[in-house]
Amino acid sequence: MNLPARRGRRTAAAAFAVLVLASLPACGKDEEEVEAMKPRQVELEYTVPSGMKEVDLPSATPTAGMSYDIKLFQAEDGCELRVVRLMLPKGDGTEDQDATYNMLGAIMQSYGIEKFTTNGLMVPGQPGPVPSLMVSGDSKELSMRAMGRLSNDSLQGYQFVYGCKKGKLDEKKWTALTESVKATGFKGSLKMHG
Repeated sequence: MNLPARRGRRTAAAAFAVLVLASLPACGKDEEEVEAMKPRQVELEYTVPSGMKEVDLPSATPTAGMSYDIKLFQAEDGCELRVVRLMLPKGDGTEDQDATYNMLGAIMQSYGIEKFTTNGLMVPGQPGPVPSLMVSGDSKELSMRAMGRLSNDSLQGYQFVYGCKKGKLDEKKWTALTESVKATGFKGSLKMHG
């Protein structure tokens, strides 16, 4: 009798069908559930340093599949704060801590700062505190500070970039800003790296 062989083929086909169905996140879920599972831009709460006003920017156009939201604040003394929330189209496999370091390092280098100091900090948030990095450095003309997090896992990121003409940056304002930041909806790694 060939019955056991047929049963085996059907079992393999059934297993394949289950595998395919399991890989489709929309199967058996309504649109709201599927939408809730998708990563979204991180929601940020923060207190802008005193004396800074928001500047209107043209709406951001996604670049290379990356979508982002940018807010720019300027002060009369020439200092600027840029707050960016972004979503990546895909990750490159780099651990979150390294991806964050690369992002912030690239920001500093774009201002001509090759040597900068790095410190870790925990940003309060939901579902938990977000391990972030802070960098600081100076060029001949500028003093720059930046902090943020980038995740190849959840494809989310955020950054705060604060810059002033050299000698004009008020560290108390930068510290107050970093201490005011709260992040909601970050789904990447919440593990602090050593």
